[in-house]
Amino acid sequence: MIRKLDPDEDYEIYIEAYMLAGTHLLNALLHKYALTDAKSDLLHSDKPALNKPVETELRALFDAMKFIEDLRPGYLRGTTVWNREHGKQCAQRYNEVKQFAQQALRR
Repeated sequence: MIRKLDPDEDYEIYIEAYMLAGTHLLNALLHKYALTDAKSDLLHSDKPALNKPVETELRALFDAMKFIEDLRPGYLRGTTVWNREHGKQCAQRYNEVKQFAQQALRR
């Protein structure tokens, strides 16, 4: 299916998928680092609040996800004109989360 999608024509799907997949990866990491349990997954990088200190190595992942989350409302609600550079940045941020998660979850 991904071969049939175009990152610029179907940007809403890409942003939504990056956010959803990234949030799942972030939650898996939070479980691994014992910052949350399976009953208290985050819906967004800042919701609900963790109320626990986050290790420095994880902070960049929260920032990456926040970047994607902040793009979502304008693009998915149709109030922002698509900017290809945002698509590239979104993919880059998601890949940062994915690569870190893949390594950390194997340990």
